[in-house]
Amino acid sequence: MNIRNLYAGFDTLEVSFQGALPREILDEMEEEKKIATDKTENQLITIGPGQVEGHIGQSGMKGGYAYTFSTGPLGELWSFKNNANASEWNIGVKVYAESLASYPYWEIKERLYQRLKDMGCIYGKESLRRVDFAMDFLMPETFTVSIDQFVTHHRSKISPYLKLEDVEKDTGNNDGTYVFRGGRIESVTIGKMPGRQVIVYDKRKAALDLGKLFWFKIWDIDPKDRTQNVWRVELRAGKAELKEKWNIRTFTDLENSIGDVFAHAASKIRYHNEFQTDANVSRQQQHPLWDAVHLCLNKKLTEYRSGLLPSQIKEVIASQQKEIYIGQMMGLIAGLAVIEGMEREEILNGLPDQIAQTISNRLHDPETTFFESMERSQKRLVFIAEPQMERCVNQAVLPRESHPKILEERFQSLANLLFH
Repeated sequence: MNIRNLYAGFDTLEVSFQGALPREILDEMEEEKKIATDKTENQLITIGPGQVEGHIGQSGMKGGYAYTFSTGPLGELWSFKNNANASEWNIGVKVYAESLASYPYWEIKERLYQRLKDMGCIYGKESLRRVDFAMDFLMPETFTVSIDQFVTHHRSKISPYLKLEDVEKDTGNNDGTYVFRGGRIESVTIGKMPGRQVIVYDKRKAALDLGKLFWFKIWDIDPKDRTQNVWRVELRAGKAELKEKWNIRTFTDLENSIGDVFAHAASKIRYHNEFQTDANVSRQQQHPLWDAVHLCLNKKLTEYRSGLLPSQIKEVIASQQKEIYIGQMMGLIAGLAVIEGMEREEILNGLPDQIAQTISNRLHDPETTFFESMERSQKRLVFIAEPQMERCVNQAVLPRESHPKILEERFQSLANLLFH
């Protein structure tokens, strides 16, 4: 069986820190959280001596964290308790998957400590909460995962995922025995958090469903090519697994032992070839997918990286968001064309100019609220916005009276793009 490893690296890194933010910053977060709740929109603020930009969320997180502070898809999601006592564990952070795919482990570790300083935190020890390691494989078109081929401890919970219409009956015995009609299992999860968990799933489908198109850039495959069958094997170690079984609490512990944790998981939970004749599972043949998993785990896990620059990931995310906006615009323009009773030739020959002229007129209207909307969008999209657009909404750099002319030219180009 021809299997090719497309990517391997940490997919989740969650850490708690002993420490706290100063009271004045916590008070600022409280005020911004109220605004975010009232407006149902996360608020962009800048905190600390290092002027760290991030979005304050509308709610906190479980575990007593009152505030969330996101530094963007290539950064982290920080969480803080409303407590300025630096001797307690008031700080949490989860590194986004996009960031883990863009930067090597060592840079992320260094950035977390720098971020703590820049935000003005007083901090001490760290404590790892969760670490996931993911491996993506290009599999034969015919490959699909089977519950029956997993070999694990009899008390381990096996949970397949099926579309609801495919499921006829669940035996309820946690033994992986499901009866279903004509469905295709898209993922199988073994174990449960905060312990040890292994999940095998159709990553190509998951990336499309969740709109995470940057993975296709990492894999260097076309998202429209249905013959490219990408499956992920993800090994997860929660707080109980890390601390109680392996005594892994710090970054140093992780660097010394995390490979052992995941190699052990892959040996205790195995995936075997189908149609085995030997009833003794210890003598059964391992599936080539699991051979590929062990090859990945034999390397130093902290050295893995995707090979893409952060700017390339950002470009994919920005391009995807742009396509969403263009799709929304096309739907609205189609409705406008119907209301106007326009025929196909009229639409192709005249509608782009009409749209551009309408936008120009609205931009020059002294009562326009366009620029206020644009500034709100800039705050929302600050981590993926193009530098030109940042300058365009910064009145200190570009006078507001010059906005309409620049935007008029851009919208004319966009109108031509939409219809040609």
